[in-house]
Amino acid sequence: MPSEPPPPGSVGSGTNPSPVPPSQSQARQMFDQNVYPIISKDQAAGTSGCAGTGGCHNTPGATPTQFLAANATDAYATATSFQSLVGNFTTASAGIITKIQPGPHNGRTYSATEQKAITDWLAQEVVERTGNTGGTGSGSGSTTESPGQATARLLNEWSACMTEANWTTAGMTTAWGNMQTNNGSRCESCHATGGQGFIASEIQDTGPSGPGMWTVVSTNEYYMVQFFTVDLTQSPAKVMINHVSFDGVANALPPHTEHPTFNSTNNNGMTALQKFYDLTTTAVTAGNCGAPKLNPPAQ
Repeated sequence: MPSEPPPPGSVGSGTNPSPVPPSQSQARQMFDQNVYPIISKDQAAGTSGCAGTGGCHNTPGATPTQFLAANATDAYATATSFQSLVGNFTTASAGIITKIQPGPHNGRTYSATEQKAITDWLAQEVVERTGNTGGTGSGSGSTTESPGQATARLLNEWSACMTEANWTTAGMTTAWGNMQTNNGSRCESCHATGGQGFIASEIQDTGPSGPGMWTVVSTNEYYMVQFFTVDLTQSPAKVMINHVSFDGVANALPPHTEHPTFNSTNNNGMTALQKFYDLTTTAVTAGNCGAPKLNPPAQ
């Protein structure tokens, strides 16, 4: 699940910090020096930026994810702790890329120089988090497939092999549509329409009554990577359940400190997700799943 905004100064290292110490992390330096100045611009300062007058991501809201911290000190930990923003740090899965390329996003455009600063930062994150500086060896007989290419291929393959029949068999819509946090709050009350970058709904197929959980997760990469991620540390790389995303929010770890807690390993939603994952893995292994359902496909 996505999070609520953190109290000021509470982020610390965040839930998805770089494994490299901050003093040695080139990726952290690239974010602080090159990326944060871009995304923290307000509307009066330029055409790009995610904050300020008319900004969406630096103030609490029903739908936009508040990934932009109130201060530069907490900015890196906050941004990298939102899976919907960074995915597995490849351009094929990072939600930030879908917003700036080709643009505009909410009337804001990003120059080629700004886009390069963001993609260069993501590439360095992949290097530091996986030790991978080149090919993944995960392609069909290929040893030169880049992390981004491997991520796109696997996400597309995964979406192709996801079926609504298996989704129904696993009970995904029923389980997540009725999920509750430890304080009795229904996940659906905040996330029925995809608020904060996550969807949990008793509606399965999108129609007049609203967005359907199956429809959204199977076709929208931004929402699918909340449930599934490509693990580039394995050889070959493979799709996994996105436990990093769920665990941080479930345990109210910074920057998700105001989200109600829930058990991220033992609940009906995660049981259904594991069953759907197993069924989809079987389909991937069998092959011949057809065309990707992601629209547009991961690239």
